[in-house]
Amino acid sequence: MDLHVWGMPEAVSPYAARFGTTSFLTTLGPEPAPALRQEAQRRSRVAAALKGAACIGLHLEGPFVSRKRAGALPPRWMRQASVRELDDLDRATDGGIRLVTLAPELPGSLGAVRWLAKRGRTASLGHSAATERQALAAVKAGARAVTHVFNAMPAFHHRKPSLLDVALTHPDVTTLVIPDGVHVSPNALKLLVRAKGPERVALVTDSIRFQPWDKRLSGGAYHLRNGTLAGSALTMMRAVQNAVRFAGASIDDAVAMATRVPAALLGLSDSYGSLRVGARADLTVFDDHFRVLLTMVGGRIVYRHQANNG
Repeated sequence: MDLHVWGMPEAVSPYAARFGTTSFLTTLGPEPAPALRQEAQRRSRVAAALKGAACIGLHLEGPFVSRKRAGALPPRWMRQASVRELDDLDRATDGGIRLVTLAPELPGSLGAVRWLAKRGRTASLGHSAATERQALAAVKAGARAVTHVFNAMPAFHHRKPSLLDVALTHPDVTTLVIPDGVHVSPNALKLLVRAKGPERVALVTDSIRFQPWDKRLSGGAYHLRNGTLAGSALTMMRAVQNAVRFAGASIDDAVAMATRVPAALLGLSDSYGSLRVGARADLTVFDDHFRVLLTMVGGRIVYRHQANNG
């Protein structure tokens, strides 16, 4: 399960299945309210007809984030959090909002966190310059995660606690991490897994392979022309492999960080994230080289590796 994928669901779905993803959230960034609503509706409609990996909802990475920590997101459409706008978007997509990344220091953010928590949706903190106090207030209000930890937030400082301190130390906060070796170094990934334990780390790709942005691929990640990191070329299978290779995680723990942990974060453990009677028949088979051999979604094989006989 990948909680952070950029691009049109109909393009992402077959590609994601090929590399071991059985389900994903389609990510939307900051846009004007009418455009955001229209695109959210379109993606929700498309999701029902996908033939590969299943799109199980929307991840809003903005617009309720900080211009001070915009990263590659367009700052001109960033704005303070609005419960009214959230409610409108949710109604327009028939309850399609699953995850919202917001900056807790912005006006209205705590109200938005409470709105999400009350409805069983997940509030994640990110693209933020929040202090420790502001981040803790959001966690108390119901925020349960931190988006692409280490990125788009103040760096760790031993005398100036911030959002990152809360991400690394709070026992109730799950950290979403991009384990491509670029957004987060191998040592930082190892530190994160040791600090949080694998049960509080969710692997995400932040892949923008299908997003029509002006970007360039360099060193395994995408950048804007000014050098700003703008997303990854990571696949979920490679993310699992890197959790083993970089962080020293067991295969069982690495797989859990890609399955059970994100499912629990979204409140979907009854149907997703584990192989058991009554759950969805979502399954990825891979070999000792982390090569995907088969991907099954809802009991249906959507990808099968074809050996090269030539």
